[in-house]
Amino acid sequence: MDRYEYKNQLETLQKLSHIGLWKYDLKTNVLSWTDEVYNIFELDKNIFTPTYENFLKIIHPDDKKVVEDAYLKSIKNQTVYKQIHRLLMNDGRVKWVKDECVTQFDEKGVALYSKGAVQDITELTLAKLKAENEHDKLKAVFDNAPDLLWIKDPKGVYISCNKRFEELYGAKEKDIVNKTDYDFVDKELGDFFTNRDKLAMNSNIPLSNFEELTFADGHKEYTQTIKSKIVDSKGEIIGVLGIGRDITELKVKELQLIEQQKELQSIYDTTKDGLAIVDMETNFIKVNKAFCDITGLSEEELLKTSSIALIGDENKEELVKSNINEIILKDSVDNFERVYVAKNRRINITLSATLMPDKNHILLSMKDVTKNKLFEEQSKLAAMGEMIGNIAHQWRQPLSVITTLASNVKFHKEYDELKNYDVTSDMNTIMQQADYLSKTIDDFRNFIKNSKEINLISIKSVVEKTLSLLHAAMVNNGINVISNLNDDLKIEANENELIQSFINIINNAKDAENENVKNSDDKLIFVETLKEDSNLIVLIKDNGGGIPNTIMNRIFEPYFTTKNKSVGTGIGLSMTYKMLVERQHALIDVYNEEYVYDNKKYKGACFKITFTP
Repeated sequence: MDRYEYKNQLETLQKLSHIGLWKYDLKTNVLSWTDEVYNIFELDKNIFTPTYENFLKIIHPDDKKVVEDAYLKSIKNQTVYKQIHRLLMNDGRVKWVKDECVTQFDEKGVALYSKGAVQDITELTLAKLKAENEHDKLKAVFDNAPDLLWIKDPKGVYISCNKRFEELYGAKEKDIVNKTDYDFVDKELGDFFTNRDKLAMNSNIPLSNFEELTFADGHKEYTQTIKSKIVDSKGEIIGVLGIGRDITELKVKELQLIEQQKELQSIYDTTKDGLAIVDMETNFIKVNKAFCDITGLSEEELLKTSSIALIGDENKEELVKSNINEIILKDSVDNFERVYVAKNRRINITLSATLMPDKNHILLSMKDVTKNKLFEEQSKLAAMGEMIGNIAHQWRQPLSVITTLASNVKFHKEYDELKNYDVTSDMNTIMQQADYLSKTIDDFRNFIKNSKEINLISIKSVVEKTLSLLHAAMVNNGINVISNLNDDLKIEANENELIQSFINIINNAKDAENENVKNSDDKLIFVETLKEDSNLIVLIKDNGGGIPNTIMNRIFEPYFTTKNKSVGTGIGLSMTYKMLVERQHALIDVYNEEYVYDNKKYKGACFKITFTP
């Protein structure tokens, strides 16, 4: 091969490899480049004169001192010069080159010349920088992930881990890499981790388990650990990836939910109210013990039947359909009365129904009110007894007037004096008294009606009717009723129940007056209505000395009475509380009060009933 051909091949090789050759004569300060150096530096060899100073001008300003210092150091130490640095092109582009050279010295150690090569590694460097940038991003994500992350090789040796994992073992990544779990935990736990790694590498899906991890600082975390094998492009297993997620808070909430479930189940099992879950056709799905006890049916028997089947009303299908429609519309319906018939036994119950979250089931809450019904009947009979007594009082005077006038007419007829006697006037008076008696009978008949009707009524009007019914009894007992019924409120309520409630309170006041106030002129009962914001308050106050503090909190208990059993039954105030508070949603406050009336000081019980619109 001749010299010319050799030169062409060398230039071709330089061009293909992007490597240019250069020589720098340190004695003459002459720098020579091959064509490929000019190509790399993007310079015209016909214009540009290569000198050491001109070469330094092409280097990126930030790298210039580093390059010069490294070259001078290699001469001083007689070592090989190697440097990767940047070039700054005229258009502002940056290129990366790898520069190497060796320097020849004479026998005295004086530098003669340097021979070297420069290679364009821009593409490789940019690709490397991009890869490093991507790696840095991934590493940042890896390190800052809230979960524990780690990678092991197939032998269980750590390859990498993040900062959260460093907290587990209390060591930095560099001190964890190339070690195994046995370097940080005891053999038993190390075996457990190793076996889980092997299972994950032999599985085609990620494996998950739950474990409590103790961290280096002593705190513990309940962790869900997920392990998955890592395979390369050829499908070869190259390690296992582990992820540990702290679910301590979820675990605590789970335990709390379990405890709440136990509490709810305990309440469900032990409550005295019957509880049942039914479907939209009222078939029983689940019942508690109290429901079985109230109905007298076993759980097995109830689960084979429905609420409709137990209802004793003839039109039960229509009633239940109406109830279910209302439940769907309102989500719940409270305290509707029904009669269950089970094993030839009639049970008076109240049901409350709530639509469950799945919208396909209903929760029934049942109370046995059979005793309450008897209690109400006793209360009604007691009230009727009171009313009959009131009627007797109210009829005495009208009957006395009628008897007297009838005797006068008879007397004048016997002595043939009717011509001179004003019979018409007496007959009109008798008719007036008869009308009064008739009205009394109507009031009595309306009161004893067992009506459940709810109507819009005036509270003031109800109080007035109550006082009218009690007027004769109050007069007969020498009690002065002072009423101040200025304010009023209309509410949806059962009129008879309100009248009964007011009668019970006023009769209780009457008994206190008769027992504790000896002077008939001092027997006083005050009845007042007054507005408070949008509410109406009914105050009923006496001067019977008040209720002893020792029994104040018991006066609404069923059958509790301080009176002789021949006088009191202990059901009046209890029924009053039930009718006002539970049915009419009013509030009752009872307290003793000292007050002055007509310059006299009195003390008595005050019943404060608050009605809301």
